[in-house]
Amino acid sequence: MNPLRRIIPPIIVLVVIITLATLGYTLIEHWRLLDALYMVTITLATVGFREVHELSDAGRLITMGLIIFGVGTVGYTVGQLVEMMVEGQIVGYRRMKNMEKMISELKGHYIICGFGRVGHQVAQEFDAEKKKYIVIDSKPETAAELGEKNIPYIVGDMASDEVLESAGIMKAKGLIACADSDTSNVYVTLSAREMNPDLYIVARASTIVTEAKMRKAGANRVISPYFIAGNRMASMALRPVAVEFLDMVMRSENVELEMEEYKINDGSTIVGKTLTDLKIKQKTGATILAIKQGSGKFNLQPGASSVINHGDVLVALGTSQQLELLRKLAEGS
Repeated sequence: MNPLRRIIPPIIVLVVIITLATLGYTLIEHWRLLDALYMVTITLATVGFREVHELSDAGRLITMGLIIFGVGTVGYTVGQLVEMMVEGQIVGYRRMKNMEKMISELKGHYIICGFGRVGHQVAQEFDAEKKKYIVIDSKPETAAELGEKNIPYIVGDMASDEVLESAGIMKAKGLIACADSDTSNVYVTLSAREMNPDLYIVARASTIVTEAKMRKAGANRVISPYFIAGNRMASMALRPVAVEFLDMVMRSENVELEMEEYKINDGSTIVGKTLTDLKIKQKTGATILAIKQGSGKFNLQPGASSVINHGDVLVALGTSQQLELLRKLAEGS
């Protein structure tokens, strides 16, 4: 609620008092309107000026009432304004309105549900990739942390349909359910899948049992941080150079190579053509590492005779300029 609404009632009371006092001086004391308004003003301001004209007993009663009720109302109104400024309510309200505007303009973004250790890491990866996202979390301190960084956020129940709708779930590209509680992640996944059947959902699970429930709830992918950590530690011990190479490609800021994926839609001009026909390497310089077919199967060693079909996803490696050329080629632009 706008904090300025708090001072609307006392302002209305003050206007009524000023109007009645002015009418009283005008009708009872037979003063000019300007003299009456001047008398009301100096009385409310408590500046100590003498009366405009000599007052009758009725006029003194009006002045006494103006001092008792009017000055008190002015003091209360000023006190409310000072309190709002000291507490930062006005600035906070403006910041909240700016945040609501920012959220309403989001499209093709990601929703991070839960802002614990995993949620922070997801946000860092999105920042590195310059992807738009919004955070939903129940902790009030999240607002202070993200508000300073001008990152869209909502503090509330992440499984609530109203909260998810406010986060733009119908316009979102994906959702990350990474709360510390598996129960919360299941509920978030259920709600999100029901609201947007086409949403790509990645959920966090702590156990194998929970992982199965996440998939039944509608998650496209389920990740166990403990499994990933153990698998990665073993890989680094067994294949350190291979892991270092992948880290360098995927995360290093000093290497120009990037990995990207492109989904082939109906309107693409490359549907039905082979890699030989397309001459992707010659035209773009990018390398096709794999092709995920529409059936879900992977072609991990695409050859020259591999055909590109509708619904396929190309996984490519190259510089940002090369990948941009490949994107245009895949979209037929």
